[in-house]
Amino acid sequence: MSKKPVPSKKQAVSSTRSRHSAWERRQRKQLENLVVLDKCPKTGETKLRHFASPSGHYRGRQVFEVSSNTAPIKEIEA
Repeated sequence: MSKKPVPSKKQAVSSTRSRHSAWERRQRKQLENLVVLDKCPKTGETKLRHFASPSGHYRGRQVFEVSSNTAPIKEIEA
């Protein structure tokens, strides 16, 4: 049975933290590029790109109706 390689020296805390912060920076940049907010041309609401606006508009037409019944659910039927 072969032995697993073992680090010969302890890794410095500063190099661990700098590697972690560099990874964090890259992840933040990727997330910023993924989430793009636009304004709905009909209502002016903020929405995610390629998604319908909260009012139900997408690409200039009404996709779904927004229900005005927003009463909280009191009981769940099983």
